[in-house]
Amino acid sequence: MTSTKSGPRRSLRLRGLLTALGVGALIASPLPQAAAATAAPPVTPDCSWKLRVSADTVNIFFPDTAASYWVLPFTVQDRLRIKLSGEYADSRYTSFNVYKDGGGSFTFNGVGSSLPDHLIDPEPGSVNPWQQQAEPGGRYTVTVSSDAAPGQVNTLPLAPEGTAEGADGYVLLRAYLPADGDFSRVPLPSVIFERDGVSTPVPRCESTGTPTRGQMESLEGLRMDPPLAEPEPMKFARVKLDTRRVGGFPNADAAYLSATVPPPADREVVVVRGKAPRASVGSHPSPWPRTDKDVRYWSMCTNLTFPLLPVVVNNLPGGTVSYGCRSDDETTLDSTGHYTYVIGKESQRAAIERIPGVTFLPFSTTQPRAAHTVLLRNMVVDENFAEAVQNVPEDGDPASAAAVMGPYHPKVSVCSLAALASGGPQNCPPV
Repeated sequence: MTSTKSGPRRSLRLRGLLTALGVGALIASPLPQAAAATAAPPVTPDCSWKLRVSADTVNIFFPDTAASYWVLPFTVQDRLRIKLSGEYADSRYTSFNVYKDGGGSFTFNGVGSSLPDHLIDPEPGSVNPWQQQAEPGGRYTVTVSSDAAPGQVNTLPLAPEGTAEGADGYVLLRAYLPADGDFSRVPLPSVIFERDGVSTPVPRCESTGTPTRGQMESLEGLRMDPPLAEPEPMKFARVKLDTRRVGGFPNADAAYLSATVPPPADREVVVVRGKAPRASVGSHPSPWPRTDKDVRYWSMCTNLTFPLLPVVVNNLPGGTVSYGCRSDDETTLDSTGHYTYVIGKESQRAAIERIPGVTFLPFSTTQPRAAHTVLLRNMVVDENFAEAVQNVPEDGDPASAAAVMGPYHPKVSVCSLAALASGGPQNCPPV
């Protein structure tokens, strides 16, 4: 890292968003120039893990409804180390990812800024349940270091080479499918900042991730540009994510196919069919990799572009909520391992769910005429799964995706609900 007189150019969108959520005050101010020349204690946030992004809290950046994402902002400082000590969660998947100023993963000195659960080595006397069969609860320590080097266990880099002191950085902890669907049971690690021999524990924030009405109104003014410009509506392709436009926090373990799907005529529905990869099951850790599994997790989600790239969440009469994601274990498969999603209005749901072998996905009730972004996630893929989304070129070309994925490439059709109900998906040829 280097010091500069003017300091780094800030990512106004990320900083403005975190400020609107009441997290901006937790990010330390740029360091005074004198601090760079002499030994100094670390500059720390006031408390840790203040912001939790999820469909039910801060619904931004296309969150999966089976996941929560906790954010720890920090200020880049020379010789800084951040120690994260905790217990392995009882969930399908967890990971740590460090993001640079302005967003995006990076590599420093040959060390990447993401660390999935199965690569986090346990402390002596503990067992990682993603490395060998064991109950959750073993302990680990992960270090975010300004001098990360290859071969260091459980170490992530602090920032890219040449980053100025005072720049923003972010650590994200992700958890998917926790036991009993209870994210409050995910153990958040303790946080210690170390610099020049001084260790400063950072206390846990008293509450996380529940913005006030005023904060959410402030977010409305931070409308995101469309992050995905599909060349062909109704066709699934892989596009290169622009972190400046998609929120800065893409998961390094995941890859996405996307399709822009305008809501059809009133009596029509959208049908999406494809072959499902073999995935881990349940909401507990299991050793990875496995020869009988292609991916750790996959899902299909309906999302909106504005104001801040939310997943569809429909609040229905009676206090029930309809979510726009279906995880792999919520998806019905036929005898050949294929799924059939039917995207429709909430008023069509009962009729859709009476059709054998289909899985309902909702259009938004608040923006019923808006084009939706439909995302297929593949997360933590086996190296032998050649048809994974991760192997598709990021060229926005549906033909490229189809060539790599073969039967795993989703096909989209539009037809009347009556035709689908009477004759099944074969009555709805792909567009």
